[in-house]
Amino acid sequence: VLEEDNVILNLRGVKITSTTTNPIYIESGKEVDISAKSETQNYIYDKRTATTTDMVGGAIYSLVDLDIKGKGYLEVSSTYNNGIASTKDLTIKNLTLEVNAPNNALKGNDSLTIESGTIKAISSSGDALKTENSDISSKGNQRGIITILDGTLDLYAACDGIDAAYDLVIEGGTINIYTEKYSTYSGDVTVNST
Repeated sequence: VLEEDNVILNLRGVKITSTTTNPIYIESGKEVDISAKSETQNYIYDKRTATTTDMVGGAIYSLVDLDIKGKGYLEVSSTYNNGIASTKDLTIKNLTLEVNAPNNALKGNDSLTIESGTIKAISSSGDALKTENSDISSKGNQRGIITILDGTLDLYAACDGIDAAYDLVIEGGTINIYTEKYSTYSGDVTVNST
């Protein structure tokens, strides 16, 4: 795939499991869409053993802008690090999505946008929704914004339900946040200085 290519990955009732690497790893492309097709159930399992080193990526991990969408069901589960993560922009729309991870459930380093959908994001040791960068891009865009336009969100986190590096914009939707002792999925939280 070339850097200027747009890529669409259609999920039509798949189950992908890995014990050695990211089940879905996106290295290049202008923008990548992963679509859970209507009336299908799809499962992505990252069953690597968590370690204190090389904690990179997620069950779905992208080095480019990533859209997760569709009118089907997508379950993403990780025992290693993040659930769905992009080093750039991450956008979620339409689908029914359940993500369970020890670190961040949904992470877009530059931005995270939820346009619509029914989303259950679970983090047993980190944040449910997260952005990391807060600088200005070369095109003059502010990074680090989490935007929620619509949808039904149930967020369970040991730490923050929503952790935006720069700003949080909420324009609609229904959001339920359960953190720390109020999240039935919380595990032990370890402070890491690196």
